[in-house]
This record gives sequence, C-alpha cells and structure tokens, in this order.
Amino acid sequence: MGSRKSKVCLFGTSANPPTGDGGHTGIVKALSRLEYFHEIRVIPVYRHNFSSKRNELEAFNHRYKMCQLSFGSISKVIVSDAERTLFERKTESMSDVQKENVRVGTAELLEMLREEEPESEFSFCLGADTFVDLTSLKWKRSADVLRLLEGRLVVFSRKGTNINTKEQIELVNQRQGVDALLLEVDTLTDVSSSMIRACKDDKILQTSLSPSVLEYMKAHHLFAFSPQS
Repeated sequence: MGSRKSKVCLFGTSANPPTGDGGHTGIVKALSRLEYFHEIRVIPVYRHNFSSKRNELEAFNHRYKMCQLSFGSISKVIVSDAERTLFERKTESMSDVQKENVRVGTAELLEMLREEEPESEFSFCLGADTFVDLTSLKWKRSADVLRLLEGRLVVFSRKGTNINTKEQIELVNQRQGVDALLLEVDTLTDVSSSMIRACKDDKILQTSLSPSVLEYMKAHHLFAFSPQS
C-alpha cells in the first residue's frame, strides 16, 4: 500500500525573490533529479509569522509568479499556494485586525495537506541550520512536524558538506528515529535573496536570477527597481 503512495517533497521558501541556480532554483533542480520523488512542491510563504518582518516581503502574488517563472519548467515541480489557502480558511470570519495575530505553522500546513491528500507521502526539504532547529524542537510544534512527516527530511547543502553536518544528520537519524537524507547541491553559491533585493547591477543579477525573474522584477518595479528604493 505504502509503495503506491505519491511521494511529494515540500520546499517552503519566502521567494523574496527566488534565486537562480546558485540558490533556490539549484536546490529545486537537484530535488527534481531524485528518482524517489514523484513531485516537488514549492510552497511560497504567504506572510511572515512575525508582524515586524512582514513589510520585508513583497506582495504574495508577485512572489508566487516569480516562483512559477523560476521553477515552472523544471520536471516534476508544482508551485502551490497552500499557505495562502490555509490562512484564508483560518481567517474567513475574522476582521483585518484579528487577522494580524494569525500565524500559519508548518504543522497546520501538513495537517491540511494530509487530510486533503491521504494517498500522498510528504517529505520536507530544508537547510542544515533549519534542520538543527527543527530536530532540536525549536520550531512551533516541532514534534508534530516530525510526526506528520514520519521523519522524512531532505537536508540540502553545498558540495563538500562539512563533516560535522554529516555526523549531525547521522546522529539525529539514529537517536530520534528521523529519516533525513543529505542532498549536496553542486551549484550552490553564497547568493541570497537579501543581497538581490538591494542590487541593481545587471551583471550580478543576471548570474544570480533566472532571466525571466529578472525581467519580471524590472517590469513590475520590484525591490531595487522600485521608485522608492
């Protein structure tokens, strides 16, 4: 029965903006090459859980569209608005003031997905530092997240992963019953979304973003191309 389940790897990102082969796109491409997964589902963050940081996020519709541009042509990849759907369900009868205090957590998202897709088997892709936080139970409902995933995690890292990271993953797998896989992505660089947001240098942007994302940013005056920047 289990072998017939659709194996879906979830990759959550703020996509503010989604970076190219040196970042988000390289990770998604590497995930898509793993034969184990039938689907790679990219889930852009709908809104930041901390109100003080929400102004840092570009409008969801822009970030969702840039994800489609950056990842849409990669095999097995789907861009999902699941976080928006969950938020809207939770806040359907609330006022705008009440909505300000609503947070959408990973455990709640997994609960919704498992209820809607009982024949899917979900894994979760995250970076090494985030992996440590989750398995150290620093996330909200960390234990529930691990339970709902049945321990299935994919930890991405640059090629030539630090030996301490490898040992940490092995230790967590042994001690906590987690089933974490290390995914070394040979295209990863030190590119970051925060760096891109402040940059207008075409040479840097062309090597850091998918061409269609850069074109979209310019056309819609996003980030450093905003008249206010």
